[in-house]
Amino acid sequence: MKQVFYGFGVFVVAFLIGAGLARFGAPGDDTAMLIGGGMLAVGLVLGYKALEAVALLFAPVVLARMAVRWAATGSPVPRDQRGERGVWLARLIFIPLYGAYSLVTGAIVGAFPGGYGLFLTGLLYGVVGLVFAGLAIGVVLKWFGEN
Repeated sequence: MKQVFYGFGVFVVAFLIGAGLARFGAPGDDTAMLIGGGMLAVGLVLGYKALEAVALLFAPVVLARMAVRWAATGSPVPRDQRGERGVWLARLIFIPLYGAYSLVTGAIVGAFPGGYGLFLTGLLYGVVGLVFAGLAIGVVLKWFGEN
């Protein structure tokens, strides 16, 4: 049940951030608010699916390494392995990807009439997206993959 609450909470926060920033990028335009909020919420799923795609690309290499280690030592994983080794790589992939997606979202919202315009709104969304991705990556890694 925690998975649903945390996942829904992150989506709601992303939507509220996108809709709130749309007030600066396209003031008074409700369509821009819906687009900005919806795209930032969907961006979380896009970032998580990118992490899954990278994991699938590296799966054969990791499995081959485990097989060689199993044949050599009798154990597929090292005994001194502590914690999650791929968390830094997940952060390295998710945070810039979500920031770039936020930048594109801001450019789309900035294309609506009024506000700061295409480039400044894109920059605003991109910076806020990087900060939000840095904060949300813990929830994404811990709760999105649970079944």
